Amino acid sequence: MKNSIMILVIAVMAITLLSPSGYAAKNTKGLYASAAAKFKANNFKGAIEDYNRAIDLNPNDSYAYLHRGIVKGTSGETSGAIADYTRAIELDPKNSLAYSNRGIEIAQKGDYSGAIEDYTKAIQLNPRYSLAYNNRGNAKAALKDYAGAITDYTRAIELNRNYGLAYSNRGTARGAMGDKDGALADYKMAAHLNEPGSKEWLSSRGYSLE
Repeated sequence: MKNSIMILVIAVMAITLLSPSGYAAKNTKGLYASAAAKFKANNFKGAIEDYNRAIDLNPNDSYAYLHRGIVKGTSGETSGAIADYTRAIELDPKNSLAYSNRGIEIAQKGDYSGAIEDYTKAIQLNPRYSLAYNNRGNAKAALKDYAGAITDYTRAIELNRNYGLAYSNRGTARGAMGDKDGALADYKMAAHLNEPGSKEWLSSRGYSLE
């Protein structure tokens, strides 16, 4: 699940930069800014304390629950992250990020079927959610549903032609199904996109990037 963890870290950094204006009361925006700065500095405890204060000010603050879940997930508090994402979903049932992120945490606990349910809900809410397609593919691959995984990776690539991780993931799934040519083509594309590990994969099997 190393690729899942890598993509989670990337997603976490991106989500942290989102503007909270759609969620926040004015008196909590300063706490959001402080929490974001602490998160960026890997001060997870301080970031969580800021989100705790925001929730104390507004117990129905879905933004604070969502982002506290992100911090908890990044720091390894999987169960706490799941609880926060669940609360964010209760407060904002159309929040595709909360579903997708909860799916990542559920997958970390080994519940791949539950993760697939959350990724599917995220996709229903946002049909162009390439990250959710990629991660649903990971969960399907973990259940050895390689054909289903390939379908999801392919859709992720259709939505984002530069999605190197989806190419390498699809290559792995194709290899598991015995499609060596397809696996090679996908890993070469991932290498062209500078996906970490793809060039090493090719080299270890005696292939060049050409």
